[in-house]
Amino acid sequence: MGRLSLKNVTERPHGSGNLYFRRKVNGKDSYIRMPPADDPAFHEVYRQLSSTAATRVGPKHGTLHWLVLSYQGSFEWKAKSARTRENQGRYLQLIVDEHGHRTVTGVRPFMIYKMRDAYAETPGKANVWLSVFGSIMRHAIRLGVIDKNPANEVPVLRTGEHEPWPVDLLRVCLDEATPMTRLAIVTGLCSGQRIGDCIRMQYSWITAGIMEFTQEKVRKGGMTKDVAVPMHPLWIEELAKLPRKSVTLLYERTGAPFKTTAAVQERLRALMDRAPVREVLEDLIARETVKEGATFTFHGLRKNACCYLLETGLNDSEAGSILGMSPEVVRHYGKRTRALKIAKGAAARMNDSSVIAVLR
Repeated sequence: MGRLSLKNVTERPHGSGNLYFRRKVNGKDSYIRMPPADDPAFHEVYRQLSSTAATRVGPKHGTLHWLVLSYQGSFEWKAKSARTRENQGRYLQLIVDEHGHRTVTGVRPFMIYKMRDAYAETPGKANVWLSVFGSIMRHAIRLGVIDKNPANEVPVLRTGEHEPWPVDLLRVCLDEATPMTRLAIVTGLCSGQRIGDCIRMQYSWITAGIMEFTQEKVRKGGMTKDVAVPMHPLWIEELAKLPRKSVTLLYERTGAPFKTTAAVQERLRALMDRAPVREVLEDLIARETVKEGATFTFHGLRKNACCYLLETGLNDSEAGSILGMSPEVVRHYGKRTRALKIAKGAAARMNDSSVIAVLR
C-alpha cells in the first residue's frame, strides 16, 4: 500500500486501492471493507474496528456452538484419549456447522429426532452422532443450563440390515399415507434410490420415461455413480395425481423442495404409528413374518426394488446399473429372492416325482 501502513489494514487485491480491515472471527480471517485512505471518515472507522477487534469474538452464550466449545475445554473432554477426541470432534463439528446457532434451552426431543434422522441412511453414524449430542447435553446439565437431557428420550437406530417392506405393510401404508408421503414411498419403491437422491429428483431429469441423474452419495474411491432408471407405470401414475408445485418431484406442503431427508423420515415415522399400520405389523409379527420390534425405513424400499428387478430376470450387473449398486451388493440384497426362486424350482421338480421313490 506504499504510504499507508496500519495494523490489520490490507489492500485486496494488491494494487487495487481497495482497503479492508482484517480480524479473526472464530479462528478465521474476516475482511471488512473500509473507506479510501483519503476519506475523512477513514480514521474514525479504523478506530472503531480496532476497538472491536480487541474484544474476543466468539459464539453467542447459550448456543450449541458455545456449549461445544465449553465441553471441549472441560476436564471430562481433556481426560479422553486423543483418538476419542479426534473421533468425537468430527461429530461436534457437524453439530456446530449445522445447529450451532440453536439455543441449548430450546432443544426438544422432536428436534433431536430430526437431527438424528438426517443420518438415517447410515444408522451407525446416526447413533454416534446421538451419543455425542447426549454428551454435550450432559455437560449443559453440569453447567446448570438445563435440568434434564432431551437426548435420553430419543432412541438409537437399529443397525441391522435394512429389511424390505412386506407386501401387506406396503399396501396399508399406501392406503393410509398422505398424497405426498404416498408419492415418496412409490418413488423409493420404483426407483430403488436412497432417500437423499429421491428428494433431489427433478422433472427435468426425465427423458422418454427414463429418470437420469448422478447419485449424491460418493462411493468408496471418490467415484460418483450415474444411473438411468426406467419409470414404472405406477410411478408415472402417482406423479400425475399431484400438481407440479416445484422443480422436484417431492416437495413440502409449501411447495418448496425438501431441504433435508429428516422431513420425509418424520412423515414415515408418523405413518408407522397409525393404528391400521400398527395392526398389520402386529399381525405380521404374530405370523412370524417379521421379528418382534422390527422397523421399516425408507432404505428398505431400496431392497424391495432390488428384489423386484431380479424377479424380472435381470442379472446382478443389470440390476446394479439401474440401482447404482455393485453386483456384490445386489447379490446380498437379493438373497431372499434367489432363495425363493430355488424353492419354487425345487417344488416344480418335486411335483413331477414321487417322494416315496426318492425315499427308497
